[in-house]
Amino acid sequence: MYLEHFSLRRHPFRMTPEDDFVYMSQQHSRAFVYMNSAIWSPEGFVVISGEIGSGKTTLLKKTIRSLDGNLKLLHVSYTNLKSEDFFRLLVHQAGIKVETDSKVTMLFAIMDYLQMMADRGTPVVLAVDEAQNLSKENLEDIRMLAGLEGLGGPAMRVILLGQPELKEHIQKIQQLAQRVKLFFHLEGLSLKETGEYIDYRLLVAGHKGAPLFDEAMVKDIFTMSHGIPRVINKLCDGLMMCAFAEERHVLNRRDLEEIRKDLLGDYQEGGAPNKPTIPTSTSSSDFEVSTPPTSSFEGGELSSTLSRIADALEGIDRKIGMLLHDKTGTPPPQDSGNVKPLSPGRHRNN
Repeated sequence: MYLEHFSLRRHPFRMTPEDDFVYMSQQHSRAFVYMNSAIWSPEGFVVISGEIGSGKTTLLKKTIRSLDGNLKLLHVSYTNLKSEDFFRLLVHQAGIKVETDSKVTMLFAIMDYLQMMADRGTPVVLAVDEAQNLSKENLEDIRMLAGLEGLGGPAMRVILLGQPELKEHIQKIQQLAQRVKLFFHLEGLSLKETGEYIDYRLLVAGHKGAPLFDEAMVKDIFTMSHGIPRVINKLCDGLMMCAFAEERHVLNRRDLEEIRKDLLGDYQEGGAPNKPTIPTSTSSSDFEVSTPPTSSFEGGELSSTLSRIADALEGIDRKIGMLLHDKTGTPPPQDSGNVKPLSPGRHRNN
């Protein structure tokens, strides 16, 4: 929406993971090395944990795209599964044909497949994203498969990525915890890294002008986001949206507090992340499930949100009208009738 306004080629702060936008902090570089070591090490079994939005999935995608050589990757990204469904997914990804889809039949088929690949010298890597949602039975199944031995050691290497509670779940299964070669927790970025992260994403997006985010603004963003990349993206995107809607090329630090209230629905007032509700399968009663948070929208916050939306729509409407006037000579509309007039005092002096 604001790409042309800021002379950008690509959107710099998308929520979806894009591996060419990955800023490799010291922690992210370590996690990347650990995941690669799990792939190529005969006893590879690595668990990477981190808060929502800390960059785990983005790193996994970068790792997968960097792979070359002779290996077979089984990538599981949907984990709200019953035990037999987990096996069905593995059978499908491995291209194994089975006569029936009973768990026992699929188990023996997967074991035969892993043995065959081990005899060929082809590593099989199981990479599971959002692994905190796996049931205890799922984790036991992974432990069993990871324990199968080939000529050169375990027949399957494992990478598990998930939120911090994943480590707790694994440690409740002693035999599984003993198989894990490395636990690594991905923390938020430092203040210095937060500034570098913002600059790097803008550079990849095509920004060539003067810095958009000054030091004071970066410090505020760091404080509000705790260095979590996805939250940084939300705040930066909100600041650029506000500037675009109000036809400014300079970002306004005063917008940050409103953006925090309006956009960070998954963050508490003090900035600490709410514990997410864990989706459950029919067999996932082994782990505690958090209670869904109640809505935190009060009347004032809702009014602020609607008012900001009105501001944005009015700005967009104005731009569309000017574009039509430039291209067709059609006079820009005086009042679209679709946007509620703003209350007095909403317009800022820039």
